[in-house]
Amino acid sequence: MIECVIYLCVIGQVITGSWDKTVKCWDPRGASGQERTLIGSYAQPERVYSLSLVGNRVVVATAGRHVNVYDLRNMSQPEQRRESSLKYQTRCVRCYPNGTGYALSSVEGRVAMEFFDLSEAAQAKKYAFKCHRKSEAGKDIVYPVNAIAFHPVYGTFATGGCDGFVNVWDGNNKKRLYQYSKYPSSIAALSFSRDGRLLAVASSYTFEEGEKPYDNFSHSPSPLSLSVAGSNLLMYILQPRARFDICPQCE
Repeated sequence: MIECVIYLCVIGQVITGSWDKTVKCWDPRGASGQERTLIGSYAQPERVYSLSLVGNRVVVATAGRHVNVYDLRNMSQPEQRRESSLKYQTRCVRCYPNGTGYALSSVEGRVAMEFFDLSEAAQAKKYAFKCHRKSEAGKDIVYPVNAIAFHPVYGTFATGGCDGFVNVWDGNNKKRLYQYSKYPSSIAALSFSRDGRLLAVASSYTFEEGEKPYDNFSHSPSPLSLSVAGSNLLMYILQPRARFDICPQCE
């Protein structure tokens, strides 16, 4: 099963990560037939759960809490082999827009902020925080964090979880900026438009509680919404207040 796909618009190539424990690079402009379009196949230690790209770096997060960092110019072996600083299964990895590191989320309702620079000074900046949790009857209920998306201009980021919420964070100041209204089902994916004015939110049951009928996943009609097979894709135009203008360094 192909779990994730990245399109490299500059060079017109595609990178895929799969549960067959490989990352593959493709050139869709080639002639038909796998042998002519497959550029390279790179074995991973476990099933691939998430991919992210920034500059010439590709970050691969797999089962078993493995994280491999590759240089696109030499994919023969990772330039860094890491282990997630989170204790449980990885759900998503996304690189910082400035290219200095990546954010990693897990099923335990946590996000880790990591840096590529292995110096002691750089590693001292990394941290992890709890999110997408709630207290009920004196107990903490923890939800997987399925999605992370960085704003391309401001560097703030959004997270989406199985609690049905999308939160926006200021990673530098370590605080939450905004929370969207709750969705009727889990947040499956997030993505900002290139100019940062639009945030696409995919809401879909992610089978964290096993099989359920699709008619449980209805969503009330809203502008710019598309419902497909029980999934909802909503695009929000970010108004100034929600557009992170309370982040001092973004003014």
